[in-house]
Amino acid sequence: MIKAICFDADGVLINPQMQFARHLQDVYGIAREMTAPFYNGVFNECLTGQKELADVLPPFLESWGWQKGVDEFIRTWMLEDDVVDGELLNKVRRLRNQGLVCCLTTNQEHNRATYMRNQMGFANEFDHLFFSCEMGGQKPEDAYYQQIETTLALAPHEILFWDDSQRNVDAARKRGWQAEIYSSYEDFDLKMVAACGESREDL
Repeated sequence: MIKAICFDADGVLINPQMQFARHLQDVYGIAREMTAPFYNGVFNECLTGQKELADVLPPFLESWGWQKGVDEFIRTWMLEDDVVDGELLNKVRRLRNQGLVCCLTTNQEHNRATYMRNQMGFANEFDHLFFSCEMGGQKPEDAYYQQIETTLALAPHEILFWDDSQRNVDAARKRGWQAEIYSSYEDFDLKMVAACGESREDL
C-alpha cells in the first residue's frame, strides 16, 4: 500500500518550467548556451549547500553582460520561475485529505528553497520538503533517497515518486520505490488511480 507520495518541483509541480531561461534569452539576450557552464558546473555545489548562489554568480553575470547586480538577478529568477500548476497542487491537497503523506522532493539551492517554502507557501502544502541544499546531496544520488526513507520511516515499496527525469525515476526504482515519469496531469491522474487502487472520484 502506498503511504507517501513524492513530487518533484521543476517539470512537475512547477509547470511550464524554464520560464527564467526564456526571460533571460528574450529580454537580455542571454542564451542557454551562455549559462550552461554555470548550471553544469559550480551551480551543482549550490544545489548541495556547499556554496551560496550570491557568492559564485558575480563572474558569470559579468561575462553574460548582466548589469543589474546579483540581488536583482536572484529576485528575477525567483519571480519568473514562480509558475505553480494549480491543478496538480489541488490534487496534492486532496491526497493529503485522504490521509496520504505528500512530500516535495527537489534539487534546489538555498534562495529558491526559501522562496518555495515561504512565498510559494509549500511549507503549508506538503508534509515534508526535501530540498537537496538542506540534505547535502541531490537526486539521483542514492543517499538522497535513503534520507527520505529514514525521515518517513517507511519501506521503499510504500513510497510513490513522481519526477520528469528518467535517471531520477530509475534511481528511485533501484531503491525499490514505486516511481513514474511525469509527462502531463492527465497521464498522472490515470496512473494515480491505478497505483492507489481508488476510483477517480476518491482521488
